[in-house]
Amino acid sequence: MRLYLAKTLEGLRTYGPIYDLGSGVPDKVEDYVMEFDEHDWLMDNLVDKINATCDTLLDDGDVDYIPAEKCEKLISLLEDLPDQFVPQKYIKVVSVLKDFATRALKYNTGIAIEM
Repeated sequence: MRLYLAKTLEGLRTYGPIYDLGSGVPDKVEDYVMEFDEHDWLMDNLVDKINATCDTLLDDGDVDYIPAEKCEKLISLLEDLPDQFVPQKYIKVVSVLKDFATRALKYNTGIAIEM
């Protein structure tokens, strides 16, 4: 239950077209460990929207990689969420997700979401 940001793609392993951002390379990957309730809220409220927007196949227990070109769509999705959609308790995880997507776009890398 983590969010990962690739700071660089150089030297990272891949599984097919998906970068392994969970490989524990701190100089290349930054991560955010979700709390259980953040995970549950994302599963119940945001994962389907992310899947539809970013062409991912996230579900409970899955991990998927979102490349920079799709991070732009993710950022738009997150910015367009109504203010009352995200309860105060979950603003941090949504903020980290948006920050990681924004930085991935800047670095021309990507993010991974591990549910």
